[in-house]
Amino acid sequence: MGLNGVLRVGVDGKPLLPPRAGVARYLEGLLAGCAAVSHPEVELDVVMPGGPRRTLPWVLWNLQRASARGYSVFHFPFYYTPLAPRCPVTVAIHDVLVLEHPEWFPRPVANPLRYLLPRGARLAAAVVTGSRCVADAIAERCGIPRERVRLTGYGVDRARFAPPTAERLAEARVRLALSRPYLLQLGALEPRRGVDLALAAVASLRECDPDLELVLVGTPRAHVPALEQPPPWVRLLGWVEDSDLPAIYAGAAVVLAPSRGEGFDLPLLEALSCGAVVVASDIPVHREHFAPAVELFASGDAEALVEAAARVLGDSERAARLRTAGRALAAGFKWEDVARRHLDLWLEVGRG
Repeated sequence: MGLNGVLRVGVDGKPLLPPRAGVARYLEGLLAGCAAVSHPEVELDVVMPGGPRRTLPWVLWNLQRASARGYSVFHFPFYYTPLAPRCPVTVAIHDVLVLEHPEWFPRPVANPLRYLLPRGARLAAAVVTGSRCVADAIAERCGIPRERVRLTGYGVDRARFAPPTAERLAEARVRLALSRPYLLQLGALEPRRGVDLALAAVASLRECDPDLELVLVGTPRAHVPALEQPPPWVRLLGWVEDSDLPAIYAGAAVVLAPSRGEGFDLPLLEALSCGAVVVASDIPVHREHFAPAVELFASGDAEALVEAAARVLGDSERAARLRTAGRALAAGFKWEDVARRHLDLWLEVGRG
């Protein structure tokens, strides 16, 4: 607690540096939400490295020392904490997939996280996460009381992720050479994300509509055998600017979310906010958050994905209902609400 009675909260800002991933979207939204609600009793200090730095030594060495600088609480947005923090800490654990399915991750990633994630959860005054099913899994896998895991949720920036104007949509389609009808998958390219299912599904759907393409937005995170020699109807756009995403989402005939495991699925939420029609695997987080507004299919089943996509492609009224339901559902995910839950938690932890 500062001399003026204000709670000093340190926040690890390294995830905001490139290369950015989903944790950056969470932290960016959280900080924007905190600025919008501006709690007078909490002062945030975002601690950033001066240049490129690997996450592991940054957290275990630099932030270990930073935690001794008089903070009331220190928040770690990326899965784990220092080994012996010098102040109370909170940690965001977005999923425990590395504990449930270590085979999905490269060894240099999986091995440290399998140790650091549960240790950090046990050291923390509280763990925050966005899904009830993940909160239950954290408590079970990390051996901590369920009440120490707080549901803080996620949000979407509706000013950034909104249906584009017709002019913006047309301009983006010309500039990105998206002249043909396409199905879209967005996110880091890795096997667990179900890229193989998307390829198989579009290959099948092309038997009825040979103009269909599969557009993949995202950079490789692990080897995907199905993409070693992609067919010519697969478009690999790589990383794209956020400003282009609404048009890419809204321009898709269907957005595919075939992942075999997620802690939430921010691209899915952003797609709904942009007015897209989404077909999603029926994994627990998709059922928990998005079931009323997406077309679900049995996870891992390429034929079921084909059938689900065909249902919405062939039924314009069904697709229109999903678009309307998706925008209404997305409107309830607000970063300001997420920020309030974090701020209340930090006040609780900081005041002991």
